[in-house]
Amino acid sequence: MKAEQIQSDIEGLNYWDARVLQLESRFFGDEITMTFEDTNYNVKLSFTGCSKFSFVTTADDRINPLKDMTKSQIPYFLQDVGISEVQSEGKDLLKCEILMPPLNVEIVCNTISINKV
Repeated sequence: MKAEQIQSDIEGLNYWDARVLQLESRFFGDEITMTFEDTNYNVKLSFTGCSKFSFVTTADDRINPLKDMTKSQIPYFLQDVGISEVQSEGKDLLKCEILMPPLNVEIVCNTISINKV
């Protein structure tokens, strides 16, 4: 039920084809944040208590350093965000799968929050 509510809240945003501005990991992956553009503001998805974080992209995607890119050069645009509930080691967790070609992200965590910034 918790995953369904978060999914519904995300679906209420204008995230399709939204430019991803930042994907950041802190505290050895315990906290992960992703910020993307919405119509009138930016949205920050915060994932806490993360036990799994993976991203997959092509080698060509990493030839030019991303830190040197301007905002208009950032190649990541959200195509799909899916939230589901999973169990790991007897714990109820949330799994988030994010498609933003050429980058795909999977995060398993305790909580997900959505904030306008």
